[in-house]
Amino acid sequence: MRAVENFVSVVDDKPVNELTVDDAIDYSEWWRDRVLSENVAVKSANKDIGQLSRMLKDVNIRRRLNIPEIFKGLRLRGESERSRMPFETDFIQDKLLATGALDGLNEDARYVLYVVTETGMRPSEVVNLQEGAIRLDAKIPYVRVQPDGRKLKTEDSEREIPLVGVALAAMRLRPKGFLRYRDKSSSLSATVNKFLRVNGLRPTRDHSVYSLRHSFKDRLVPAEAPDSLIDSLMGHKTYKPKYGKGPSLELKVKFLVAIAFCPPERL
Repeated sequence: MRAVENFVSVVDDKPVNELTVDDAIDYSEWWRDRVLSENVAVKSANKDIGQLSRMLKDVNIRRRLNIPEIFKGLRLRGESERSRMPFETDFIQDKLLATGALDGLNEDARYVLYVVTETGMRPSEVVNLQEGAIRLDAKIPYVRVQPDGRKLKTEDSEREIPLVGVALAAMRLRPKGFLRYRDKSSSLSATVNKFLRVNGLRPTRDHSVYSLRHSFKDRLVPAEAPDSLIDSLMGHKTYKPKYGKGPSLELKVKFLVAIAFCPPERL
């Protein structure tokens, strides 16, 4: 049942005889992105894919549907974190942030992509922002990543991140957060990654919406941001004793402004 529910969340609820190889690829890619971004085990992905494949084979035989084996060759092969490919800065600015490039993507998904691009937040952190954690009226507008009834990935994930550039513009359009995708980060990732793939906005199959987080970190290095500040912005677990309050919003925003993108003419 879980495998079927996951599949339907990615490709919609279709008659069995209308399923296509593209649907199966979308599902495999959804699992692949979860393996890369959520540390899901490859065997969990392959178990789901295998269960669906066997169910469809049985139905195909018993109902004489004559449908193709859509999952053939789509099990994952031990993806690792090294497969996470960052987008090049020029590609983000000239392709992803080009005016009209994301017009075919629903607004909530588009704005989440903008926030991830400019803040390095995990997509799951963006979609689960509560209204009280979005401080657009502050001297330095920022969002606060906090549990809000959920378990954060690490203790160090709780943090404050200034809003600049396209992230600030997007959050001003969603001051109460992203209700459409709250607690549905997997659905968000599936929607965005499929759009990027279909529209030629994934340079390689190793690129996904989560790659924007890695691009964010890469952009902070030439800006000479201290390692401690990068870790604080990324919410990385450092395994170091904590002393003091950590980098201030004023220091964080200094570096974020330095690497901010030029927004498209219209969001």
